[in-house]
Amino acid sequence: MSAHKTLKLIGFVSIAISLSFGALFASAQEKFGFGKPAHPDEIARYNSDIHTDGSGLPDGSGDVALGAEIYEYQCALCHGEELEGVPEMGANSLHEGRRDIKKLPYASSLFDFIRRAMPLTDPGTLSNDETYGLVAFLLNETGVIKDDNLTLDAKSLAAIKMPNRQNFIIDPASRFTAEDLQ
Repeated sequence: MSAHKTLKLIGFVSIAISLSFGALFASAQEKFGFGKPAHPDEIARYNSDIHTDGSGLPDGSGDVALGAEIYEYQCALCHGEELEGVPEMGANSLHEGRRDIKKLPYASSLFDFIRRAMPLTDPGTLSNDETYGLVAFLLNETGVIKDDNLTLDAKSLAAIKMPNRQNFIIDPASRFTAEDLQ
């Protein structure tokens, strides 16, 4: 079979698969009575590509004061007034144990997670400024950077060297650390 005919066949197969999944999704909606196609705005809320070096961080800025306000209204219910966590709400402490912010290898990872997954009740709804402010607040409150006037933007966030970066092991079998990826 020629390369042209092979590519044409692959194209037809791709279209058939797409149509099958579309039909499957439509029948699942009808059968189970829930679900809907994702709107482009919904996709955009989660479609970011933020790297460990900070590339991909969006425009905007936020400071500790803004972050404290956002934390009080959006986060304290689950994470506690003092970041102690509220286990009944499914959240552990943010400054000790497994979820200790100081254990993260990159500040950009904290920004990315918060922006995509928080607040739990409406993930992806914080603005860039609110997310930068919340990260500034959390880094200050956990002692990573003690500065009540800390303001973060893409450049300053990317420049932060988290205290546990050299101890963060990417792959236990290889012993690669976050530092090795630089």
